[in-house]
Amino acid sequence: MSTTFIPARLEMARAIRQMTGVELAAAAGISAPWISQIENLKKTPGPDLIREFARVLKFPVEFFYRPVESQPPLDAFHFRATSKLAKKDEATARSLSTLAIELSDWIEATYHSPAPAVPELQDLIDFDDDLAPEQAAEALRGAWGLGVAPVKNLLQLLESKGAKVYSAGGPLQAIDAFSFRHGATPVIFLNVHKSAERLRFDLAHELGHLVMHGGSLNVEPGKEKEQAANDFASSFLMPRSDVIGALRGNNLMLEDVLMLKRRWRVSAMALNLRAHRLGVISDWTYGTLAKQLSMAGFRRGEPGSDLHAESSSLLTQVMADMRAHGQGFADIARILDVGARDVQDLMLGLVTFAIQGDEVHRSQSEPDVPRPVLAPVADLDARRFGRTAH
Repeated sequence: MSTTFIPARLEMARAIRQMTGVELAAAAGISAPWISQIENLKKTPGPDLIREFARVLKFPVEFFYRPVESQPPLDAFHFRATSKLAKKDEATARSLSTLAIELSDWIEATYHSPAPAVPELQDLIDFDDDLAPEQAAEALRGAWGLGVAPVKNLLQLLESKGAKVYSAGGPLQAIDAFSFRHGATPVIFLNVHKSAERLRFDLAHELGHLVMHGGSLNVEPGKEKEQAANDFASSFLMPRSDVIGALRGNNLMLEDVLMLKRRWRVSAMALNLRAHRLGVISDWTYGTLAKQLSMAGFRRGEPGSDLHAESSSLLTQVMADMRAHGQGFADIARILDVGARDVQDLMLGLVTFAIQGDEVHRSQSEPDVPRPVLAPVADLDARRFGRTAH
């Protein structure tokens, strides 16, 4: 372990626990200015104060001595918030992202996992500033050989393309989703506390950002950018020709929407809007269905849905392997110098296990693409437990 205190770790810990400098100072028994002075490299805390920070913030002491080797660029994030994003939530998201990068790096060092294969727009087609999100979604489907068939398991499709997906549903309730690239690796955070259909749309929305805006640090955030990602998600999940073929000539009724949304595994509201924008239904039909769906509770959720939230095959395989070796979240946490709860929060709602034994429950949303298969590297045990291979 390094013997040098890392001020950035204190700021990260505060952000993850959503604690202000004033609150931390009061809990640690020091004056408020001390915290900003420490974080701004003007003061260095002694071992006793570092232990107090660890106690208050519920991080191992080692966390505050661990160098920060990689962080996503400040302007590389794409946030999708439930409302105007507070600065403290943005700071929390950035700090959680650093933990996710460190977990991802450990997974990459410990297992053979799929190489990143989520392209940016200029890699798909000749770049055109006026290219519609619909065309971008069609181009990506073509590149991935998906045709126009519904994607049965989007999360596992993205993992098979080298993406890492984590949960923001622990300390972050105000953010629907956010994404960035760590080198070539796409990283997506989801707020898992919502319906399976809406989680799929959030995933597709972030995929749109990564394809259309990822790496384009000069793209300004705003309503147009978010609408473009929404349009990409709708087009990717509900391909034009498939929707038109299924709905054309159909005088769409409420029961039809509730039946057909199961085909594309999307929300009823999303399907109604997509059908309207494609010109398959009239303004009157769209408005009538929107009112009926709203009155039935579909604006806030998907009443009566039997679609199960998609699970992470990659993270589930990692945890299954750990369990097979008698290990778990706490052992990964020790390697990363964080708390077991921090590792669990990153996987919240994405990893499923049987109640007894080591068998893993599969999501009932079976994938239509090969599940990402992990293979251990030669010195897996040595790497996992922090030993040097002999």
